[in-house]
Amino acid sequence: MSSIIPEDFGEVFRSGQFEDIYRNTSSDFQQLVSLSDFRDLSASFNEGIDHYNLECKTVLQKLDSYVWIDDQREKAIHVAFNEEQQIQSLLLKPFITYPESDKILTKNVYIMPIKGDWFVFWGGTNEFINYHYVYENQRYAYDLVRVQDSLSYQGAHNISENYFAFGEEIVAPADGIVIQVLDGVKDNVPGEMDPDLPEGNYVLIEHANKEYSMLAHLKKDSIKVKTGDEVREGQCIGNCGNSGNSSEPHLHFQVMDSDDLEKGNAIRIQFKDGYEPIQGDTVSN
Repeated sequence: MSSIIPEDFGEVFRSGQFEDIYRNTSSDFQQLVSLSDFRDLSASFNEGIDHYNLECKTVLQKLDSYVWIDDQREKAIHVAFNEEQQIQSLLLKPFITYPESDKILTKNVYIMPIKGDWFVFWGGTNEFINYHYVYENQRYAYDLVRVQDSLSYQGAHNISENYFAFGEEIVAPADGIVIQVLDGVKDNVPGEMDPDLPEGNYVLIEHANKEYSMLAHLKKDSIKVKTGDEVREGQCIGNCGNSGNSSEPHLHFQVMDSDDLEKGNAIRIQFKDGYEPIQGDTVSN
């Protein structure tokens, strides 16, 4: 059992207890980083820091993940503990944000394109809670999974059908016209990915004010709409799958200012209830 209480990690790190932290890391971590290197890197990272604040905590797949931000909001620590409170991963990075694009919201108001309760695996306005954030064309995207007892699957982890999200209905987030559809891409074995077709099976919908929503990683042969169809908010457009650059069944949802998936910019989404979910939240519509 670790002698470090996860909720105290920010202060333990700030006070320079690096050897105690290192002793509580996994053997995999210690094979990647020596104690000497860890001590030097951590001491350098700590320079000029008065204290760290806990930004958020997320629990999934039996890992408790914490993001700590320094008092100047210039540096961030991401640390994950297992059930035995052993540190499984530790990341030290600059805390970079894009306040100008963060201020721009969609003109339209949307619902989450789901039925029932889903868990926000990635979402928010920094890269520690939303890995999409560093890419302009995906900056405000969401990745959603379904969970039970903090797990996204039951049984063998390499079977898509064992994931609670797989096959769940995905709906239109607002009224619009379907302008692109790709179907027929096979669903991956969980843990494997297809970077050559990153979106996998997807639907792109044009909404009012030249805003475009994309619903990606859908299940093969599940898409129920075609190019040119008018769709209504809440209408089923397909089922959640594991196609494309996806390591487990989930929904990728974003809104953009263009129908060009590569060159368009993602826009921060206004939701109907006025609430903006971030990683770790449970959402529904």
